[in-house]
Amino acid sequence: MKKTILITGASGSMGSEVLKQIAETGKYNIRIILREKKANRRLAASLQKKYRENLKIIFGDISIFSDCERAVESADYIIHCAAMIPPVIDHNPDEGYKSNFLGTLNLINAVKKLPYKNKVKFIHIGTVAQYGNRTFKHPWIRTGDPLLVSAFDFYGATKIMAEREVIESGLNYWVSLRQSGVLYDDIMLKNMDDGLMFHTGWNTPIEWATARTSGLMLKKLIEKDEDGTLPEDFWKRVYNIGNGKEARVTGYETLDRGFKLMGRSVKDVFKPHWNAARNFHCGWFYDSHILNDYLDFQYEGFEDFFKKLDKKFWYFKLGKPFPRLIRKFAIEPLLKTSNAPLYWIKHNFEGRIRAFFGSKESFDKIPQTWEDYNLLCENKNPETGENLDYSELKEESKASSFLLNHGYDESKKESELDISDVREAARFRGGDCLSTEMKEGDLYTPLEWKCAFGHKFRASPFLVLKTGHWCPECACPPWNFDEQAQKSPFYAQVWYDDHSHDESSFYDKDCFRDILHRS
Repeated sequence: MKKTILITGASGSMGSEVLKQIAETGKYNIRIILREKKANRRLAASLQKKYRENLKIIFGDISIFSDCERAVESADYIIHCAAMIPPVIDHNPDEGYKSNFLGTLNLINAVKKLPYKNKVKFIHIGTVAQYGNRTFKHPWIRTGDPLLVSAFDFYGATKIMAEREVIESGLNYWVSLRQSGVLYDDIMLKNMDDGLMFHTGWNTPIEWATARTSGLMLKKLIEKDEDGTLPEDFWKRVYNIGNGKEARVTGYETLDRGFKLMGRSVKDVFKPHWNAARNFHCGWFYDSHILNDYLDFQYEGFEDFFKKLDKKFWYFKLGKPFPRLIRKFAIEPLLKTSNAPLYWIKHNFEGRIRAFFGSKESFDKIPQTWEDYNLLCENKNPETGENLDYSELKEESKASSFLLNHGYDESKKESELDISDVREAARFRGGDCLSTEMKEGDLYTPLEWKCAFGHKFRASPFLVLKTGHWCPECACPPWNFDEQAQKSPFYAQVWYDDHSHDESSFYDKDCFRDILHRS
């Protein structure tokens, strides 16, 4: 009998590619859930015509539990891609919370009501945004690194909440895949109506994935699990999704390559002080090879992707003679939107100015010409301008010197970890493990913990040691990492890469609403 796969988020860039690649095999009964709206009705008609009896479409909303019950009925696999992402969630945070957190919780609880719940396989898509900002000082990320989601990033916050529910769900089969930024064919066209692109730091390290390779990865996951070649120990884990060495660049290189589709450089169109100086997210995944070792999907690098776009959008080159017009009519209007850093400067959004620049004075010091700006990809230390070998920084063989400390002896086998290891990890986070006993190697039975601020909570050793999660009350919102870093060496080791020790900012639980209803 064909297995049944529920795919959420099938109208999105990643979910649609997952649907396409799995449906084209003809091996599975596929079910998707779409919200009721005209665009989705048109999409449903198109998909039903294309995939016919292999596809069942449910109209509903994952933020409604009864709709989730209908969706998961008879499902063997759930591929949960659905999420409201920036910039949409930036302007609709309440709907984003319902979709990203409540939707995930509802799906988990709906699965738990199934009579065969112990056989259902739940595949959750997380995000690199959970890690927060990285710089050239610690560009390499691993799954156990601290989750320091950037201030005002409500999307990242909801994804941390959702992932915690997945990891602690008690389901027999779950996996959380933290997706890096996704390159998809319409990426340029779909990001030209909001100031979100100005959040990208010029020197931010970024490891990209593509929609095509992500679809392939999930198709292979299902196929390998079905044919018995996916090991049992693949499940109940967290992995980073990225396309590896050939997909590692910086924010500057990303935007520059996009404008090369038009035959121009980003320097022809942007000014350096238009973009945020910090408080973005992304990094290079030190461990993205682990998921690839299981599923073998990293075939499309950064340049491979854009070479395909060069051919597909050949007519973009017609804009080459008109860089000033591109700047005036395509880019500068976005600087006036409420999600753009220059808008915050002009209208004195004090919280965002502190978060993204440090201070107004720091913003004023940013060079306004490229000749004076230090670009990492041009072998300059971003802070001093001195020579820094960018290619050497990207060498995987030398990356271990940049890795963060997780607070316990990671050389030990998981089967050997015990109460002494979790106590050591808790102390490194500024807190304590209150439990007095732990069965050696048992990473999934919850223990009692206390954070540096006295909050008591239950969590599995796996959640704390292997995923970067810690106290749920201290997790944002609100954002209080300046104070937390003073008490937690786990946080301090990366937080002070781009924050000073005398900063004491606090961003309240509703801080991200400041741009709502602003033109």
